[in-house]
Amino acid sequence: MALRVFPLLLLLATPAAAEPWRATDFINAAGLPIAQVELRFALDGPGYSVETRARSLGVARLFLRGEQVSRSEGRWAEGLPQPRVYVSEGNWRGVMRRTRLEYGPDGAPRVAVLTPAQDMPRSPVPASAIPGTMDGLSALAGLARHVRETSTCETGARGFDGRRLTQFAVARDPAPAEGPRLRCVIEARTLAGYALDRDAAEAREPLRILAEFG
Repeated sequence: MALRVFPLLLLLATPAAAEPWRATDFINAAGLPIAQVELRFALDGPGYSVETRARSLGVARLFLRGEQVSRSEGRWAEGLPQPRVYVSEGNWRGVMRRTRLEYGPDGAPRVAVLTPAQDMPRSPVPASAIPGTMDGLSALAGLARHVRETSTCETGARGFDGRRLTQFAVARDPAPAEGPRLRCVIEARTLAGYALDRDAAEAREPLRILAEFG
């Protein structure tokens, strides 16, 4: 099955200093920028935080005008991310969207805020599948730390954003990277919570994200 490609290239430096690191990148379609994404990482110390700011650009604003800010905070436990809170707020097509996930001592997420409560008919997410999940930003933080400590890509996580259950699988990109950089392929496959107006097989096809570390 062919992969749908999410054309976002993340150059994630891993500075030794315990200070936030930031980057700006663009999502392109047909050679034109359609969105800008800003990332901020703070990964050193007992805790971590990741923040993203995204907004539509150019012709995309005619069809999908919006912007969104998301942030995840947590701590490290045996080298793995243990999220504490995930917050996302944005406005897309004139609709305000808010999400807040709070994680208990056992790591299980609780949906504290979800606006709108039902944005569209979706396939159900089994309650039994939610414990042990993390938000996508925590999964990205875990990948960055894994790469820095092992110089390998191979890892994975199961994510839940309040609406969708996603499986993240990471492997090394078979295409050669420029210079000493390590290039990883992140596959994000929706397991449940996909829109019911879409073909189920198509909805489960993974997004493919390329991330370069150097």
